[in-house]
Amino acid sequence: MARPYGVIGIDLGTDSTKAVFLEAVRGEDQPRVAAVSVSLSQGIRKGVIFEPDQAALSLRKALDALSQATEGASARSYISIGGIGLGFQKSRGLIAISRADGEVSGEDIRRAVAASETNLSRVQNREILHKIPLLYYVDNDTVTHDPLGLSGIKLEAETLFITMFSHHTKAVLKALDEAQVEVEELAATPFALSHAVFSKREKEVGVMALDIGAATTSLVIFEEGLPYSLEVIPWGSAHITHDIAMGFQISIDEAEKLKINHGAVTRSVSPGKKEDTVYGNYSKKKLSEIIEARLNDIFELVEKHLKKVDRTGLLPAGVVLVGGGANLPGIDSFVREYLKLPVRIGSPEHIGGFKDKVNNPAWAGAVGVALMGLSQKGGAPMFRGKSGVLLRWLRTFLP
Repeated sequence: MARPYGVIGIDLGTDSTKAVFLEAVRGEDQPRVAAVSVSLSQGIRKGVIFEPDQAALSLRKALDALSQATEGASARSYISIGGIGLGFQKSRGLIAISRADGEVSGEDIRRAVAASETNLSRVQNREILHKIPLLYYVDNDTVTHDPLGLSGIKLEAETLFITMFSHHTKAVLKALDEAQVEVEELAATPFALSHAVFSKREKEVGVMALDIGAATTSLVIFEEGLPYSLEVIPWGSAHITHDIAMGFQISIDEAEKLKINHGAVTRSVSPGKKEDTVYGNYSKKKLSEIIEARLNDIFELVEKHLKKVDRTGLLPAGVVLVGGGANLPGIDSFVREYLKLPVRIGSPEHIGGFKDKVNNPAWAGAVGVALMGLSQKGGAPMFRGKSGVLLRWLRTFLP
């Protein structure tokens, strides 16, 4: 029997740190979920690590539990990071084709992408997590996704870069060092989760993932199989909890319990019906109104981004909701009505084994980055460079 190849995917969230162990066995189409673990996050605010030593404790606890469940099986680790420091921009780079006969070579393609990186603006104090070639232009005439073997004089590459603030990246590395955890690469959570919840067809025709986390809501749009745009909104499901606490004048813990057990998005109440209450004191109608008010704030910014990138109502595959906030009853109907797009709740796909353990939209990030790691074994150009190169370089700047 072929020996399984294992990968650990880690999702550093504001509320929780999740880890999943995936193993790929030769001859099987899908990797297996071998084990999962969760720990409460500490030292993380709005998806950003502010206290690396505290974040390290959460990370170590999650990985120790995973190691115990897998009996210490070895695996390469990949980690997804998000939060308010994520950004994206597109850039172009133009080079002269090097061969005398004008045929585009692999080296020309690499030089064009490198030129687009050189031409980046607004990258001071940022690190590149992903560079993704989108289109190539040969003599500003022929447009293609793969120019290899075409002929011309000049080659231009249009590349999308996903970046993170340098000090946020260094905080992650410091937490990893404190926890004595070696990881191969860092990945942007919105990009990582797309590997777990999108089908190939959805990414081709146009789709958006909305990750409603505790402190932020991030979105990523795909078209023609490639990322089109990315945005992070500084509000999440924890803000709903805060609103409930203030609206009912109760503690944060009570508000969280109320949201989890009885929160829902309902757009209407039957006339003449006696108002329902929960725990004998709290109006379900008022609870729904509080939740809906905050969701209106969040989706106003989502809609603003769609207008900015000229994609309002133009995503045939619609919206896939992930993250812990996607578990709120009725949120799919709310989003469908608000954005006028098809909507579904997304849970990790493309996996086997104990997949019921991750059958929840909150696991999209951890499973997604693990799937990216498995693909990386085959050389897929999803990360900044060769495995570990970026991390080893960044570590030289740590105190």
